[in-house]
Amino acid sequence: MTMNIKYRAVKAFLLVVESRSFTHAAGALGVTQPSLSALIQDLEDTLGLKLLERSTRSVALTEAGEEFLQRIQRPLADVEEAYRSALDLSAARRGKVIVAALPSAAFGLVPHALARLRAVHPALQSRVVEAHTDQLLEMLRTNQVECAIGPLSEAAPDLHFEPLLTDGYYAVFPHGHALEKLSSIRWEQLLAHDLVLLARGSNAREQFDRALQAGSDESAEPVTPRCDVTHIITAASMARHGLGVALLPRLALPELNLQGLIARPIHAPNAHRDIGLMHRRDRVLGPATRYFIEQLRSVTGDVERSLLPLR
Repeated sequence: MTMNIKYRAVKAFLLVVESRSFTHAAGALGVTQPSLSALIQDLEDTLGLKLLERSTRSVALTEAGEEFLQRIQRPLADVEEAYRSALDLSAARRGKVIVAALPSAAFGLVPHALARLRAVHPALQSRVVEAHTDQLLEMLRTNQVECAIGPLSEAAPDLHFEPLLTDGYYAVFPHGHALEKLSSIRWEQLLAHDLVLLARGSNAREQFDRALQAGSDESAEPVTPRCDVTHIITAASMARHGLGVALLPRLALPELNLQGLIARPIHAPNAHRDIGLMHRRDRVLGPATRYFIEQLRSVTGDVERSLLPLR
């Protein structure tokens, strides 16, 4: 049998018991005293029990009222706490944003959004997971994260993809390098130089390998870099020390120390990629993630305008 449990009537009962006064309980509940009395009467009628004995001077629990109090007090407190907790989540008074992002996006885009988020919702915590594209997709599909930022090179019907900005690639090298006289560089012009490439498995490295191989003699061995590194900042340091030409995403360049370095865009159709926001189509995003996405959208335009030109 389905029971019609009325919160206000039960709350009225608890307030009367706590204050031992209908007048004080009515004030705490924000109703008139006759309305409070009606709530208590409705509860007693629903239960078929007399819960309170009321005189002109006092209020006392009946035996049935005492038993009902013991059974209802803690569950109602738990319900109210759950309700307050949900309201806190909704209002961003607590919660955590977990976002997975391509390293260049984690470096060059996510901090801008998180800084704006903190200004608007300072109580929210954040965690950023840097990963390659295939790992981003795996984390989304296994519910490890609610949203991810990166490229989506193949159709994925189960995922929503919202383009944010177009990224490109730059050759980075020290002053005095032979490439400095060029305003932009083609892939094949890099082949005569030592290269510093990001590690295999990254989206950028996949594009580099395909493009550099296409620019060389197709019968030749795959292009082998002088240095193979994991982190963007390491690649820039290698270039600064003359160990080779680093190929880096333009999204990361404003956050790097490029003192003593020259950056030239790679001029080729396959030197671009769309960076976007991804999430599962069948998943409802939590409040904290939605607030983060709002700020991400708001900062993307400014971030893109701060980047070096694509060509």
